[in-house]
Amino acid sequence: MVPRRLLSSVLLAVSFLALGSSAECAAVPAGAGKESPRKAEWIFSLLPNFLQKNPPLELTVITETTEAGKKLPAVSPQHPAFFQIHTTGYKQIGEVSGGEHTLPPDELEQILLRSLAVSGYLPAQLPAQPPSLVVVYGWGSHSMLVEGDVENPVYSGEQVVSNILDRAALVGGAKFAKELLAMFVEADAMNSAANTQLASGGAPPLSPGMLTFANPVNLFKLRDAKNELLLNQAAGNVYYIVASAYDYRSVTEGKQILLWRTRMTVAANGISQAQGLPTLLAAAGPYFGKEMASPELLSKRAVREGNVEIGTPRVIGPTAPAAPPTKE
Repeated sequence: MVPRRLLSSVLLAVSFLALGSSAECAAVPAGAGKESPRKAEWIFSLLPNFLQKNPPLELTVITETTEAGKKLPAVSPQHPAFFQIHTTGYKQIGEVSGGEHTLPPDELEQILLRSLAVSGYLPAQLPAQPPSLVVVYGWGSHSMLVEGDVENPVYSGEQVVSNILDRAALVGGAKFAKELLAMFVEADAMNSAANTQLASGGAPPLSPGMLTFANPVNLFKLRDAKNELLLNQAAGNVYYIVASAYDYRSVTEGKQILLWRTRMTVAANGISQAQGLPTLLAAAGPYFGKEMASPELLSKRAVREGNVEIGTPRVIGPTAPAAPPTKE
């Protein structure tokens, strides 16, 4: 349950999240001209993503494995696991854009199948290779909730916090979202203590500048460059894909035992889903089903789906459908 009184602390914390810019890290494209590398890189970095033919993408991948999943034998191309696939479809979360376009579902699924094959997960074959897993996937966009009029807010503090934490879970996993909530709660306690002192006529325990610097989110950001990247991604708009693997037998029996879940995001700043999602899936190929202590942060150039080289799975034949899990 998200505390209801965190809105002011969250808004202060979010102000720390968007200070960095990935544009300064853009590489010089091949054949960019005869300017010196330093000058060419600077000019190129000024171009927003939507004006670049092959923009840089900020990607995150995190796989979390349950206790049941950790007991399974390791899966690899040499020792594959076979699955049946289902989808929960496309979903927009947060601020909904009417002009948003995604990949055709069949096209996205084929890219996902090729990416899963990189880690040794292949479509089942009956009767020779029955499924041991059910892989359920969904994708879409996850956007910040933005007030149009701060004097007449539409969203509650709880909605704003939930929106950020939900996206944080996509970006960095459940552990990162839990850590971020703890930081929000700590920041709220600090602000409440300062306001109490002022209301009683006493001196604030910290000056406004010190209070801003000591905000737990800011300190977390300063601690590590990776933390800063995670926070920037959580505080922005992203496209996401989530693939969850369940034990096949448990699904047929209505128990739905989750084994692992891989969450993937790409920053949606100035790019289309057609640019971002194929590259995101290609980057995620080695991580499916493998427990990760922390999310992997990657920077890659956008590629067209036809150029994504991640192998081809052996789709041998149809399987008898099992009832898909009701929860992702």
